[in-house]
Amino acid sequence: MLRQFIEYLKNQLGCIYVWGAQGETSITEAWIRKRETSENNAQRAIALWKKRVAEKRSYVAAFDCSGLIVHFLMNNGLLKSDASSRGLFEMCREIKSRAELMPGDFVFRHNGVKIHHVGVYIGDGQVIEAKGRDYGVVQQGIDQSGKGYWNRYGRFEPLSKDAEEQLKSEFPADYIYGGATYANLRKTADSKDDYNVIGKVGKGETVLVLKLENGWADAVKKTEKSYLRGFCYAAWLERK
Repeated sequence: MLRQFIEYLKNQLGCIYVWGAQGETSITEAWIRKRETSENNAQRAIALWKKRVAEKRSYVAAFDCSGLIVHFLMNNGLLKSDASSRGLFEMCREIKSRAELMPGDFVFRHNGVKIHHVGVYIGDGQVIEAKGRDYGVVQQGIDQSGKGYWNRYGRFEPLSKDAEEQLKSEFPADYIYGGATYANLRKTADSKDDYNVIGKVGKGETVLVLKLENGWADAVKKTEKSYLRGFCYAAWLERK
């Protein structure tokens, strides 16, 4: 489910932001105005929607920040009712350090008084969020909007537990990397530093997984001349 969640998020890139929206596709100017909090905000959302229409995209949906996440969770039985960014934060197990982030974890903005925005960490320093009316749904580096932009972090246990259940098996076992591009194979788990990268596991490649723990796979990759043993994110692995 975790892999499907991240694939779903990537499929929404380029969609528009409308207050309170959760994936609606029957979009009109009147609908946006009815949803939005002011005429100025409506005009901003309409401008991006018209831009997407002019680009002749085959699919354009509307989301707000929490709606992007809630839409998937509710449709897949992981959440029973609607939730705001603050509500999602309260449902998460708080992560104290950014270094602990794993793909699928939620990242939040706190303004000193309350949580007011949410996105999803997808690994390798990248976040997908419904950023706002002028941007829509975007993928960008976790610090691209400033180092203080994301300042709270959480793990939504129903999603992470579901992913762990799907990956359970006897070890060692062969797994295929099912991500869109590649995953870094690192010397140690829980590392985000580039110097720790010893190789890459590409789409469709097989690795021998020795152990799964805390979202990381202890894996062995065969190369032309030898073997590489390291750690990669388990979120994109599929049992062969």
